[in-house]
Amino acid sequence: MKILLATPLYPPEIGGPATYTIELTERLHREHEITIVAYASTSVHVEGARLVTVSKKRPLPVRILKYTWVMWRESRGKDIIYAQNAVAAGFPSVIVGLLRRIPVIIKFVGDEPWEKATQQKLTTKQLEEFLANPDPVSLYIRFIRLIQTWTLLRAQIVTTPSQYLRDAIVRAYHIAPERALVNYNATETADKLPFEGTVQKHQIVTTARLVEWKGIDGIIRAVALLTPRFPDIRLLVAGDGPDEEKLKKLTQELAVEKHVEFLGRVSRAETWHIRKTSEVYVLNSHYEGLPHTVLTSFSAGIPTIATDIPGTNEAVIHESTGLLVPVADDHALAEAIARLLGDEKLRASLVTGGERIIKEKFSWDAHLALLKKIFEQLTAKK
Repeated sequence: MKILLATPLYPPEIGGPATYTIELTERLHREHEITIVAYASTSVHVEGARLVTVSKKRPLPVRILKYTWVMWRESRGKDIIYAQNAVAAGFPSVIVGLLRRIPVIIKFVGDEPWEKATQQKLTTKQLEEFLANPDPVSLYIRFIRLIQTWTLLRAQIVTTPSQYLRDAIVRAYHIAPERALVNYNATETADKLPFEGTVQKHQIVTTARLVEWKGIDGIIRAVALLTPRFPDIRLLVAGDGPDEEKLKKLTQELAVEKHVEFLGRVSRAETWHIRKTSEVYVLNSHYEGLPHTVLTSFSAGIPTIATDIPGTNEAVIHESTGLLVPVADDHALAEAIARLLGDEKLRASLVTGGERIIKEKFSWDAHLALLKKIFEQLTAKK
């Protein structure tokens, strides 16, 4: 089968679509012919796959036009188009799919209108409230929502990484229920590091795009609360994004600059290294579809703390695979971190629980079995 993968993110950028595209390609290229079209200025090549990149440095309309043209060129003779979001990659994919009569699958991992409105501080609503009653935000956000709606309604299949997200978009975008399927993310496989890392006492880590809904500011405030009890506590923040300067300013205001290190954009191997050398992983998001980064932490064997939100709590089971804390509760987060730092037995128990749920619910075998079934059904119809 000839498969065209379309993605808005690609390594060395951090993000679920980037990691997933690499992991998926490594598993499919021996049986199928894989072409990846990615928005990227630099790239990581995967053996056995063709990679075509479109620069992110151009204005958005120019980028999308160029991406659509590249998708048209690369789609000749393809059997399936599999896009990793519904706008930047999904919109060109559906246009090309309609013109070429190629089935298109959209992997929906997040609502872009809500994310952009939140990032630009145009809404204070949570996802479900925004989907049910979107604020009359900027023309640009409304345009993005229009594109996303058009794309979702014209893709043959829309998959989501969680039941929560699937139900939310069926209600909001009126997608036929039989066209919206849950296919849980599979965990990233461990990188073989060239050296063994030593766990650093009282070191915690988070990896994320530096945007408001990731709650990095709350982790920094939790660290400030913990410095009297753990004078050597250290937070590593891996990732970049529009909130970076604001977060650095916050560390200065709270006088914790010496306790917080911003690593910027890091490689895939580096993300494994900082997990392997830290005692606790923290995801303090206000919203997630189902966080790939949590599954990676399970695989890396690092105890995990996350917010108790839909999507995330389908993977993080309180006191079984991790600890859950309320959203935007800095004191609860600080107490959960302190609890893990002081309880080696609990840390070991959560690591065991994370390994178990990966095998039971988030394995690549289960993920690929459903994905291949979708591919086969769509190509048979074609």
